Amino acid sequence: MAYDTLVREAKDLPEDMIVQIINFMRFLKYASKKEQTEHSISNDITFRRTVNPLADEFISIAEDFDETPECFKEYL
Repeated sequence: MAYDTLVREAKDLPEDMIVQIINFMRFLKYASKKEQTEHSISNDITFRRTVNPLADEFISIAEDFDETPECFKEYL
């Protein structure tokens, strides 16, 4: 059914627009394959990336982190 709709919609389009549609379809197929390979190692194993590989470790921030540095105080 979807193929019939594609053919019917493309039937009245000029040749240059059909070429654009074909290129877009190829892009969608490429993007779909790329997304699948980024998230799967094999057909059975998938992995998820973490935001930060050091997230399990403690990261300390200086006490004066939110304070304006001395060199910028003249601009405030």
